Amino acid sequence: MNKLEKITYEIKLEASPAGGSICKTTSKYYTIGDVELKEEAIKEGKEKASGILFKAIEAYLLANSDAY
Repeated sequence: MNKLEKITYEIKLEASPAGGSICKTTSKYYTIGDVELKEEAIKEGKEKASGILFKAIEAYLLANSDAY
């Protein structure tokens, strides 16, 4: 049974004062009906999305070394 209509992510990368970057993410879950999501399922989804995000950032930076 599909419980989600969609998930949206807002990702902000900011320069850290000590060097490096700070990554801030916000996730919004849109359920179908009055379904309640379990915290464990949300955590698993966030971990999966984070892995995809960091792979995409790494690939971009490796291909565009002048971007940083």
